[in-house]
Amino acid sequence: MNLRTISTYAASSVIATVCSEGTLILLYGVLGVSPGIASVVAWFAGAVPNFFVNRTWTWQRRGRPSFRGEIVPYVAIVLMTLVIAIAATHTVDHLLADSGAEVRTTVVAVTYFGVYVLMFLVRFFLFKRLYTSSRPTQEVTT
Repeated sequence: MNLRTISTYAASSVIATVCSEGTLILLYGVLGVSPGIASVVAWFAGAVPNFFVNRTWTWQRRGRPSFRGEIVPYVAIVLMTLVIAIAATHTVDHLLADSGAEVRTTVVAVTYFGVYVLMFLVRFFLFKRLYTSSRPTQEVTT
């Protein structure tokens, strides 16, 4: 594990977090969407850029990604985080049902962010294993 890999992974995570957290706050806090649906859409808003940024920048992968070798395992790893985020935000929303909207939105957003902070290292090691042990990508030929 070198400093470049960790720093680019962290930067990629910041990009994904901004996309994801911003989407969650907009959907849940501003538009009043349920925490589960807001978490799913927010996950998607962060997962897509995170895949491409991490793949090319952090793990230096080029070419077409292998569906079975890269995309399916990536989706499984990030879905694990999504399930935890949905459970946590739903639970917090339920526990704070009698609180004001501002308090509930803040605590749900902090909870959602906290899940991703806790999963940061777990995902790093899972992604490291995925991208350093999977088959090379298929080069696009013309």
